Amino acid sequence: MSKRVLIIGAGGYVGTAVSKLLRAGGYQVAGLARSPEAEERLESAGYDAEKGDLHDLEKLTEIADRYDGTIFTPTIQFNEEATVLRPLLDCYEGSGRVFIFTSGTGVLSIPSHQGEWREETFAEDDPFTPMEWMTIRVETENLVRGYAEKGVRGMVIRPPLIWGHGGSYQIPGIFESAEKTGSACYVGRGLHLYSNVHVDDLADVYLKAIERGVPGALYHAVAGEADFRQIAEAVAQVLGCNTRSVDIKEASEIWGPVIARLLFGVSSRSRAVRSRAELGWSPRHLDMIDDIRNGSYKEKYSPES
Repeated sequence: MSKRVLIIGAGGYVGTAVSKLLRAGGYQVAGLARSPEAEERLESAGYDAEKGDLHDLEKLTEIADRYDGTIFTPTIQFNEEATVLRPLLDCYEGSGRVFIFTSGTGVLSIPSHQGEWREETFAEDDPFTPMEWMTIRVETENLVRGYAEKGVRGMVIRPPLIWGHGGSYQIPGIFESAEKTGSACYVGRGLHLYSNVHVDDLADVYLKAIERGVPGALYHAVAGEADFRQIAEAVAQVLGCNTRSVDIKEASEIWGPVIARLLFGVSSRSRAVRSRAELGWSPRHLDMIDDIRNGSYKEKYSPES
């Protein structure tokens, strides 16, 4: 494919990393700008900016149709995904162009409200039964992958816990728990976990998927595992506080009921078998805990910073 790619969500955590890597790889990158401020940020970072948003689907498809590929990275309501994605996929039908949708290994999650370790771990095409509220996300994944039969290089990337550059969801959430309660908190025994990947290594999966990914494929990105108690202990070291186990009720008070159950009260273990074999992907950043204790998170959150 030629090298003109639209990134929807280019200003977000994942989208920023993907944009930087693609531009370094010689791609002409454009981001969707929903406001004049977003447009200015994109242009000041050296990207093209396309004025539009997810609510004007006619304009959005006109924009996407001008590019050789589209990468969709933002998180939106599950029940809105198909409504937004289908017109974009339709405009690429029969063209052989790339469309990459960002999902997440939350679809593989198994409730672990006591913080118990779970042995289940899933490669890309392993069978699994999603929790009820995740079925609609799996349907979205299948929608995108199914467009391979309509001449679209539709692919899905399913990240686990993403870390690096002081970002993420779960790691800042544990720092937030210390601010609220005085202790770095984890649920139950804290032995449950999300597999994890550095955001820059995740971006490399997108680049490799564009260049050599198989239409209809699903790709994971996994560099390691660390349980929630280990993360809390690393956060506590940075802040000079204690750790504390909380039950799912208190976790819901700290993080909100949806976030507590979806991000902090589940086991989500995955393997990137297809990404390694098919894309030749290999992560370079392997130690999330060290990055909390001594790297980007210490730099961002330490009281001494």
